[in-house]
Amino acid sequence: MSTAIYKACLQPIAPPHHRSPPVTFLDKLIDAINSLPDQVFEKNNYYDIYSVMEGTLGPYSSLLHRKAVMCEVLRVLAGFETDWDWNAGVDVTNPYSMNHKESEETGAFQVSWDSIGFDESLKECLDRLTGAHDVQTFIGNMKSNYALAVEYCARLLRFNTRWCGTINNPNQVVAHVSRDAVAEFEQFLRVGTAPTFMSSSLASVGAFGDQSRISTLLAIASDVTRLDDAQARAGRDLLAYDGETYPTHGCAITLSVLLRDAGIDVPLLYMAIELGNYLNRTRNWQVIEPGSQQRGDIGSTCGDTPRSNADHIYLVLEGINDDEMVIVDNQSIQPHTRFASGKGGKTPTKFFLRATR
Repeated sequence: MSTAIYKACLQPIAPPHHRSPPVTFLDKLIDAINSLPDQVFEKNNYYDIYSVMEGTLGPYSSLLHRKAVMCEVLRVLAGFETDWDWNAGVDVTNPYSMNHKESEETGAFQVSWDSIGFDESLKECLDRLTGAHDVQTFIGNMKSNYALAVEYCARLLRFNTRWCGTINNPNQVVAHVSRDAVAEFEQFLRVGTAPTFMSSSLASVGAFGDQSRISTLLAIASDVTRLDDAQARAGRDLLAYDGETYPTHGCAITLSVLLRDAGIDVPLLYMAIELGNYLNRTRNWQVIEPGSQQRGDIGSTCGDTPRSNADHIYLVLEGINDDEMVIVDNQSIQPHTRFASGKGGKTPTKFFLRATR
């Protein structure tokens, strides 16, 4: 247990509704964060908690700084959610979670079991620390096992923050985190000493081929909530890039964001022809003729030179036959059908790209 003496970390949060965290909560939080591998806190390709907090607590100067930012986020988050109560249960004001176990909030950070679908590493975390990953195991252990609660929430915040209302509300967590508390947390944290036990998206993707990430890509694109999040980020990127209003000319940036979310290392690209060339020439994706496309392929209408109103790039979610597909792109907020032949007034697809390693 930590022997830290706190000052900034004990500052009240939004008094009189939330006061100061118990010292025992801060001790357990630091112990749990120090036990995690550095990869949990390193930069990744997701729009995550570090992206949300960049303007308030960034820029991030070191890995130690990033770990301290995570501590501060969790300190304030638990204050708003439960007044730092590790044993907090379901939100009784939420009729849906009251009637659906998989959505039941639990523990100090009020995380629900259905968040497990964001990445395989979340299930791995539960299996490693509890021996199972069913709903009841999750609910009980997130209350009784503070190490699990901290690790699971820290990992979850590296993939997505939209599940958390107190983070989405600019008047709550974002408005009450403290740079002074971050600096104080840095005094009690360390880097480079924890064991490495990360095998999913936050680990270095360089050890795996892109083909191993296609199932994750499809899972993200098939989830309307996660697709909506990716499209929203793509829209912000597009507006900042050249002033375009999404979804106009947003196919390449949408697919770039989805690929990055799945752990496939591509830059943010804004032209369909550039993204196709990057996947083919840099990531070594194989060119596939129309009619032979399959789930997980990338379809492109591009030729040798850019054509502003004809170029398009998209992800194949399902192949219905050799022409009709269910796809994801910027043109709908959910998966929809498209024909490789261009039937229905679309530009014909010239080729598909497939990750083969």
